[in-house]
Amino acid sequence: MERNQEEIKEYVIAIIFNLILLYVFNNLLNWHFNFVTNALNNILWIINLSISVAIIGNALLLIYHPKLFRHVMKTIINIFAFIAVLSLYLIFPFNFNNFYLYWILNILLIIIMIGFAIAIIFEIVYLIRRPRTNLVF
Repeated sequence: MERNQEEIKEYVIAIIFNLILLYVFNNLLNWHFNFVTNALNNILWIINLSISVAIIGNALLLIYHPKLFRHVMKTIINIFAFIAVLSLYLIFPFNFNNFYLYWILNILLIIIMIGFAIAIIFEIVYLIRRPRTNLVF
């Protein structure tokens, strides 16, 4: 199976982006933004777990890349990401003085969750409907 250079670039960019996200989320409280509350500490573990799963998953996809494995990994990554965004939505560790910012961020989190839900469904449907001739993982 020939490696696609765009695919490799996608995994490397995803790893770099997630490393930046990991740094940002773990330093938000240290930077003393007045709109970030200490409630972030309650969900930081799931955010860290989700980002770590994404980093490890994309690193594994750089090394091992059969189509079935790729779809399984993307499903796992998307499930963890959905749970992290859901936690952000439910706990909402932000305190905006502006009513509109509050609703804009809430709507944005809902749109992101819908996107992850669609991606999860797509990956699961692919895994269910994939050709059965190639059973190699």
